[in-house]
Amino acid sequence: MFVLANLVDTIRIEAKEFRKEAATAIHEAINVKFANKVLQDVGLCVCLHDLLSCSAGKVRWGDGCLYYQVTFRLVVFRPMIGEVLLGKIKSSNEDGIRVSMGFYDDIYIPATLIPSPRGYDHTERAWFWVLNPADDEQIEQDPLMVPKEDRAYLDRDEPIRFRVEADEFHEAEPGPVFGEGKAVTAEHAAKPKEAPYVVIGGITSSGLGLPSWWSNAEQVMEE
Repeated sequence: MFVLANLVDTIRIEAKEFRKEAATAIHEAINVKFANKVLQDVGLCVCLHDLLSCSAGKVRWGDGCLYYQVTFRLVVFRPMIGEVLLGKIKSSNEDGIRVSMGFYDDIYIPATLIPSPRGYDHTERAWFWVLNPADDEQIEQDPLMVPKEDRAYLDRDEPIRFRVEADEFHEAEPGPVFGEGKAVTAEHAAKPKEAPYVVIGGITSSGLGLPSWWSNAEQVMEE
């Protein structure tokens, strides 16, 4: 789930930080610059792990700051494909389920990766899985015909175990510039911003989905 990424960057230390040890000031500056940021093709940066090397500080004309060429390692959130993680259901819609891990919310389980037979209950705003379908073909055509007591709901705030199927990085696109005399259009205001890093999960394999599904199954087998 977490990996170490080697990076090289020029770190700027302002004059007000000169009272601190150089390593401490650099450590803090790296965390301010990278923590909770997404780096393309790297992942979500969490914090600095360690410093590998550092040049002598150089002063550039005009600002009085010290600049260090630093090689360092960051702790990065980027789960491997096939890795199984445990999160919590944040929300659901007709397209699928959004999952949160507390520090990261851009995990999506598309409808096609929810076990079948499945259906979306608009009243409950939740997906459900039919555990013991009596007529697979009929239920596939209309899952909502299944009585509620026979549905295994994937409710909001429930813990959910999922398998990482893919991840995607999206470059931020520049939007229109709004200034004096320029209003934000309704179309632009309503357009959702695409997350810079998205994890795609699935729950179609045995043992995935709500942990309660499988604990109940184990109890039945024991009985």
